[in-house]
Amino acid sequence: MPVSIIGKWFGFGRDRHFDEGLRCVDRGDFENAIPAFERSLETSTDPATLRLARFHLGEAHRQLAQIHMTAERFDEAVRHLEAALEIHPSYPDLHFNLARALHKLGDASQAHRALDTALRLNPRYAEAILLEGILWYEAGRHEDALARIDYAASLNPQCGGDTLAYAKECHRKGQHERALKNLRGLLDHAPCDANFHAFVADGLARDGEYERAFEEYEKALQLAPNYPDIRCRYGQALLAAGRPEDALAQLRAAIGINPRYADAQANLGVALKRLGRHDEARQAFRAALDVDPHHPIASLEAERLG
Repeated sequence: MPVSIIGKWFGFGRDRHFDEGLRCVDRGDFENAIPAFERSLETSTDPATLRLARFHLGEAHRQLAQIHMTAERFDEAVRHLEAALEIHPSYPDLHFNLARALHKLGDASQAHRALDTALRLNPRYAEAILLEGILWYEAGRHEDALARIDYAASLNPQCGGDTLAYAKECHRKGQHERALKNLRGLLDHAPCDANFHAFVADGLARDGEYERAFEEYEKALQLAPNYPDIRCRYGQALLAAGRPEDALAQLRAAIGINPRYADAQANLGVALKRLGRHDEARQAFRAALDVDPHHPIASLEAERLG
């Protein structure tokens, strides 16, 4: 069983509950990782271990939310996304996925609130803009909605294409329900396929099958090239495989899409440090801590660099 990326960076032996949580993550057993990290938070007195346990508790909730979203168990997805957001409130993808789950449950008001936060954190988040347009269309704001969706497509072509063109044609003909069905399809199909490939890639990377993982990340990015979370996870896998130079490209692309992406900034710092570019690494860690003052990777690595 391969060692988790965090385990490689910071090592096991910090706390038996924390170590068990990491082993559960390596197995993809996020259900049991959660109580292990919770026990670590209850029993550990080491500040670094507490930061890492809290970080990974949020990540385990995020992973379970994705599993429940894929299985269309949206109530459970909401529960885990809300738990993850208590730990990672500055992650726009968590707010966006919460909005998606709430939309699936028919709660437009709460979906709008989650989207507002996602777009405050990343105003160029194409999929969030697309969902906002869909919510507007459902509310009868048809022209505003189509303009908003056009903007999403300008940021990420996957949010447009033939499906959007057909939806607009249906709208011009007054076939609003058919138009709405196709607009929803823009959100449900391609990003869902991209997330599926990324999810498979994550599992392959955990198992140390990096070349196969990289193929799946590339498939995901072909479908959603402007999705920063996938680029960040790809960068993490490249780091774990000992390819920091290649990781730089993915992490910088993620930051280009969302400059306030703390994880991408922290991992960029790790890549730069491994390449011996310590001054640039310090800048990246500071950028991560400006967004998330308690980010565990940035905190520990910045302290090590001095």
